Amino acid sequence: MTDVVIVGAGPVGLTLACDLARRDLRVRIIDRATAYPVGTRARGIRARTQEVFEDIGVLGRLAEHAEPPLPTRFYDAQGNVVREAVMYDAPPVPGAPYPGSLMVGQQFTEAALCEKLASFGTRVELGGELVELSQERDQVTASVRFDGQHQNIRARYLIGCDGGGSTVRKQVGIDFIGETWEQQRMLFGNLRVDGLDASVAHMWANGSGGGMLTLAPMPRSGTWFFTAPLPPADGQGPSSVSVETFADIFSQRVGMSGVRFHDAVYLSVYQVNIRMVDRYRDGRVFLAGDAAHVHTPAGGQGMNTGVQDAYNLGWKLAHVLRGAPEQLLDTYEEERLPIAEHVLASTTARGRFWSSGDSARVSERIVGAFRGQDPFSDVSQLSITYRGSSLGRDLDEGIGIRAGDRAPDAHCIEPASDEQVRLFDLFRGTHFTLLVFGLKPAPQVSEGRLGDVHTHRILPPGLPYSDSESVLIDSAGKAHDLYGVDGDGLVLIRPDGYVALAGGHWDDQSVADYLERVTGDRAHGFERGRQALGTPS
Repeated sequence: MTDVVIVGAGPVGLTLACDLARRDLRVRIIDRATAYPVGTRARGIRARTQEVFEDIGVLGRLAEHAEPPLPTRFYDAQGNVVREAVMYDAPPVPGAPYPGSLMVGQQFTEAALCEKLASFGTRVELGGELVELSQERDQVTASVRFDGQHQNIRARYLIGCDGGGSTVRKQVGIDFIGETWEQQRMLFGNLRVDGLDASVAHMWANGSGGGMLTLAPMPRSGTWFFTAPLPPADGQGPSSVSVETFADIFSQRVGMSGVRFHDAVYLSVYQVNIRMVDRYRDGRVFLAGDAAHVHTPAGGQGMNTGVQDAYNLGWKLAHVLRGAPEQLLDTYEEERLPIAEHVLASTTARGRFWSSGDSARVSERIVGAFRGQDPFSDVSQLSITYRGSSLGRDLDEGIGIRAGDRAPDAHCIEPASDEQVRLFDLFRGTHFTLLVFGLKPAPQVSEGRLGDVHTHRILPPGLPYSDSESVLIDSAGKAHDLYGVDGDGLVLIRPDGYVALAGGHWDDQSVADYLERVTGDRAHGFERGRQALGTPS
């Protein structure tokens, strides 16, 4: 029996598989496709997702395939240029190493994740279609068809990362609540284009049909990325889309002569749905990504939200499989369902906000969204917080950062080598990280937890320190500023980079008691129910 079987090998399923495999868990990941599709599809890797991919170890490979940050030229309905701007280079954000977006075709994202997964000894099993699943008290059984042959895969848990039409979700009977916008469909594709300036991306306003027609050069793949709203009554289904469809839409909407489309790599029609589940779990089955929530593409939040789902769930699954209380898995839905609700609401509002035919206003709104000026939400996802989660514990209000906040990055100096070290370098991996600011003694962590918690003392210049500790000098004061510490401070950071425990005063058992409740070192140290995770015994 395997530990976890993942159904669906897109970016969400692959992220989860990598996170589990690097923790030495037994993982199988299947996908009904017989080969990986090519084409851009989801291409915007936002700031927080880049941090996740850095931790997993694939960001460098993705950067090799990133498209250069070209300007975008916006046109009005008459073909006049109303604005030109580089959209995805966001201004610096304190504590965030990658404030902008990395534009990478999904085929490269999936390839990098597959390569990383293979380095852990696990490979995607293509051509595996989930037919049926059943659950027992201590396992789930997936009936999978490979080349017409049925195979039963038994696992402790099963995760559905199989998209908006999720077979897993249907098998366990979880409702997909919301609406389908029958009159709103989008044409997406990669193809070659002649006769258009390839030094910029192009966006044309549509005064009557809503949305923008976009043609963005993708030099890394030698194609252009094409998006456009389809007219409501054109009768085009996904199977009937062709290069001629793109040419016709371009002719009707833009009317620029001398532009030729050919050699399509992929073509698709996206039906806009606004739907999400009312629960993320059924027994030993969980949902993540589009299987749990779908929405308009405005702001490029879909893949990024799904990757955050996987990153939230991975460390919790690993701890439960190693003996932590089962209730830890309840916090996955507790923390991620409100995020999905917000993403659906914000992308719906943003999509409507962007649908005006006034190109000057729309261009200002679109560019502003990727520069941190969106009125609906932070598309970088850096500001996502789990404050109020039962996993968080604030010891007091002695420091600025709170349990549930994303732990920011900062540069410090390692005194022995005088080399610069990022806090994110300390966080990278599968462990908890304990930051102790000031000279107050660090709380003790039991012997059984020493391998799971890495402790580092952060000091301003000039204070004495012991060579027996891991010490970093905050020479510029950035770590103290970002964590809101003036004097002593204690911050315990979860494996997914969010603050678990924070305060300015603590005793010797503060961290040990928290870890005992969350990871279940002793059975009597964990009170049943969600409240036990967030409150002292």
